[in-house]
Amino acid sequence: MSEGWQPDRARVDRASHLARLDFGGVIVEYRVLGALEVLLDGAPVPVPAGRGRALLATLLLRPNEFVSVGELVERVWDGDPPAPDRAHKTLQTVVLRLRQALGAANCVRTSTRGYAAEVAPRQLDLTRFRELTAAGDHRAALELWRGPVLADVQCESLHREDVPRLLEEHLAALERRIDDDLARATDVLVPELRSLIQKHPLRETFWAQLMLALHRAGQQAEALTVFQEIRARLADELGVSPGQRLRDAQEAVLSGAVPESAVPRQLPSAHPRFVGREQELARLTETLAARPGEPVLISAINGIGGVGKTALAVQWAHRVVDRFPDGQLYVNLRGFDTGAEPLNPAAVARDFLLALGVPAKEVPSSREALIASYRSELARRRVLLVLDNARDVEQVRPLLPGGTASLVLITSRNRLSGLVAREGARPVAVDVLDEQAAVALLAERIGAARVNEEPSAVARLVERCAGLPLALGIVAARAAYGDSLAVLADELDQERLDALDIDDPQTGIRSVFSWSLRSVGEVAAEVFVLLGLHPGPDVTVAAVASLAALSLAEARKALNELVAGSLASAPGVGRFALHDLLRDYAAERAAELAPARRADAQRRMFDHDVHSSLAAWRMISNVTAEQAGGLPVRGAVVVAPADYDAAHEWFAEEIRVLLSVVSQAEAAGADEAVWRLALSLHLPLLFSGDLRGAEAVEQRGLLAAQRLGDGWAEARLQRCLAATRIGLRALPQAVSHLEAALRYESEFGPLPEESNLLRGLSFVYELQGRRQDALRVLEEFQQKAAGLRGSLEEANYLSALGFAQHKVGEHEQALKACGRATALFARFPDQMPTEARATAFETLGAIHFELSRHAEAIDSYREAIGLLRQMKAARDLAVSLVNLAEVHLAAGDAGSARGHLVEAESIYLRLGRPELADVRERLSSLEQVCTDLCGVAQRRIPHLEVS
Repeated sequence: MSEGWQPDRARVDRASHLARLDFGGVIVEYRVLGALEVLLDGAPVPVPAGRGRALLATLLLRPNEFVSVGELVERVWDGDPPAPDRAHKTLQTVVLRLRQALGAANCVRTSTRGYAAEVAPRQLDLTRFRELTAAGDHRAALELWRGPVLADVQCESLHREDVPRLLEEHLAALERRIDDDLARATDVLVPELRSLIQKHPLRETFWAQLMLALHRAGQQAEALTVFQEIRARLADELGVSPGQRLRDAQEAVLSGAVPESAVPRQLPSAHPRFVGREQELARLTETLAARPGEPVLISAINGIGGVGKTALAVQWAHRVVDRFPDGQLYVNLRGFDTGAEPLNPAAVARDFLLALGVPAKEVPSSREALIASYRSELARRRVLLVLDNARDVEQVRPLLPGGTASLVLITSRNRLSGLVAREGARPVAVDVLDEQAAVALLAERIGAARVNEEPSAVARLVERCAGLPLALGIVAARAAYGDSLAVLADELDQERLDALDIDDPQTGIRSVFSWSLRSVGEVAAEVFVLLGLHPGPDVTVAAVASLAALSLAEARKALNELVAGSLASAPGVGRFALHDLLRDYAAERAAELAPARRADAQRRMFDHDVHSSLAAWRMISNVTAEQAGGLPVRGAVVVAPADYDAAHEWFAEEIRVLLSVVSQAEAAGADEAVWRLALSLHLPLLFSGDLRGAEAVEQRGLLAAQRLGDGWAEARLQRCLAATRIGLRALPQAVSHLEAALRYESEFGPLPEESNLLRGLSFVYELQGRRQDALRVLEEFQQKAAGLRGSLEEANYLSALGFAQHKVGEHEQALKACGRATALFARFPDQMPTEARATAFETLGAIHFELSRHAEAIDSYREAIGLLRQMKAARDLAVSLVNLAEVHLAAGDAGSARGHLVEAESIYLRLGRPELADVRERLSSLEQVCTDLCGVAQRRIPHLEVS
């Protein structure tokens, strides 16, 4: 039974009902997660005691898998089998008695390969448990456990070999359930976790979870006391230090900030004065009445621009937010934004994975693996997903989640009939407001008293706005300043506004926008027009200050005035945006400005983005790269992040804007802005896993540098493209880029830059299988490398040299190079862990292993693994774990080997890597070897327990 709480009996009964299947008019259910039970139409079926129970339990623990006669004899007789000439016949007798006892519930099948329990997935509680844990519903999975596993089955080998694996699955599910609950309730978790650490005193995850529960409950001192207690216990009883999970928990407590769980809350705020749309809201609510177990539910909200689709979706989403405890995801897909391309669904999926708590380095780089990872992540959760402003079906289809518990709201000007036909989406059409609803909207915004005072003016205003909520909102904003409604109606009449064409509101609504723009101050109106030069999707105060050559205070005041006049919105703290139609109108007005004025504003905007981006890039890349700088033009505001984390946060918020600015700068012929932005975006795009995006922008940057004839810039972009194409495994192209960069750096660049490029070239040669070439390029640099003496780059170079020497079999030289590298790295304790540092230890581990120095190999791999954990380099960590497992196997420590392989398996499963099959095959082989050894040992020494 799941520890620390009692299951909901009604929920268990429902789960049991789902687990039963109807065969031949009877419902059969098998249970092993507690006492061994067989139910026929809900009534228990007596199972023969002794060997019959041991036989059935063994088969049910391996459902639909034939178990050999020899293995069953060993298990049923618990290591003391009958004579070989009688064993099979005696087993047949046990099988016959079991079948007779089960009657209609008999599931035992015979084949030349042995015997199997033939059960459907939902007939067996163990299979159902595994399905639920795979789907992320850990609480429901745990409720299937009824007590000690198979406590009524007398079989020592079963409880020694099979039951511990089940208990480990139970504890893993319990850990994940507590991780889920940490996002919501902490006080109730503390007593449960205190009970769990009493029962499992060396299970570090429970201790770490207790620390976080205390921390989130405001008991930081107590959380640190818990850490000291488990650290002392681990040292005394195991002689080890706290693992990564405990260290992360300690760091979270010491940081003083309550860590956010991976439960995104991305919904925009609901409109405070939302009115009408009762029928549409009711239609959406019908979505939730669908039967459970159906595919993911989708509602497609369609209607013209400005009709209020987003407001409707967000309003309803806030009404049902409590039904989706695992988070709410929101994105504006910019499907109809004339200032920029619609968002790529792969980029959106990447952002959503990060919001769901997946570390950036674990986000797959290929589109297919990324989408698969995204769907797998959502399959475990109950999430409300709002995909706003979709262009077409193809833009949203990759973003539809897996599983059956989530709900998707999609808004679009198109009908998205393909989703209705293929995915079963439920369309919700949104039309313009009728007269009654339009009047109600005005009354809500400006007060019923004013509407009642001037009914004829209200009628004229409603007519002029043609029931379009966006236009009505603008009118309400003007009226809020106290102007007479009749005066406002007269002003609109003077604009000679034609009847609004609801098929294309952009044409007629210009007059409403123009009329509203005259209601704000001169500075705010100028800012609005200049925003037509900005690509969006949103803008900061600093960007606006640069566009309009204003101080930050003046820019903020102008933006707030636009928001008050409903000409702009504030979707986030410090960020402002225009509705699509308003953005189009601003762009039209900006096009009317004098060319020199447009060019000056655009240059200031480019310099704001370029120099702010370079400042953040220098912070995360730890370089100065003065040649990438220069001075910004007068009036451009530069944002300089304070530290490494702030730089990453800045890029996360600005990267979409920056990519759009690259396109604008390219179209404007501003090649310096193009290559500088491409250079600064290299690392952020790689960190986010967007290798294709990095490749595209770096190619454009390289072409811009070549057009300018700037050798330094070209070499830098060649280097960036090399790194990106190595990640994409486009190795011949990577070699070409590295060689092109080397031609410049070897003549003009500093020595560390040349060394860095040669290390990269050696690495690519190694990936191509050109091992002698990989060593050659590094050896040819050895004389020059003397100029690196004592530097961090010398350590990096020696690490690469040792790796290359090892690959060609020069083990003694490799040991010396890597030994010198690790000693040099130790001189830089404050330096962030690097791949080169981990590689040095991995190379040492591989060499020691080949020389059968198992203890030294284990130590080296452990050092590498520790560094990779700090770097959060999941894929490389999995590789090292597999290598370490091989060493442990060679040293005869199968238990440690299995533990490392299990961790590697979980990493590859999460990343969707093809190496998963190999690791699982290794685990399967290891389990078989252990089983064979146990069988041999028990035959030779009866009753011997082999761990």
